Amino acid sequence: MTAERLLLFSAARQLFALNLQEVCEVMEPQQCYPFAGAPPHYQGLINFHGNLTALVDLAGYLRLQGRPVPGKILVIDTRLAHLALKVEAVGSILDASSITGASSHEDPLTEALLETPQGSVRLLRLEALLNGLEEELQECAPNNAKPGGS
Repeated sequence: MTAERLLLFSAARQLFALNLQEVCEVMEPQQCYPFAGAPPHYQGLINFHGNLTALVDLAGYLRLQGRPVPGKILVIDTRLAHLALKVEAVGSILDASSITGASSHEDPLTEALLETPQGSVRLLRLEALLNGLEEELQECAPNNAKPGGS
């Protein structure tokens, strides 16, 4: 079920985790460039080692009340997507052996609710997150930019 190691982070005062192998870098906030027509939680594009990468405010996407803090940027493995998530803070790396319990969660973006020494943590299902973001962008695209649009 869970990866061997998870990266813990927070958004909107809630603890989340991603499989450590799904994250390629944690960065300080940097200048981003807005792109027109995107939903408001798309903060823009950042330059990640020469590649344009979409920056999404995770709390905004999850419709959680976030705090206006500089935060951190989690860059998703570029083999999976050109996506970065703005989060409040990055905590630590959690070894799966320290998870004391796990239960299912009704949210399709949550693979499991984990009990850890740090508290309850929502393990995000990255594939569902990526699919949701892509569908949302396609809905916002002008008709001539949609597949089959005219």
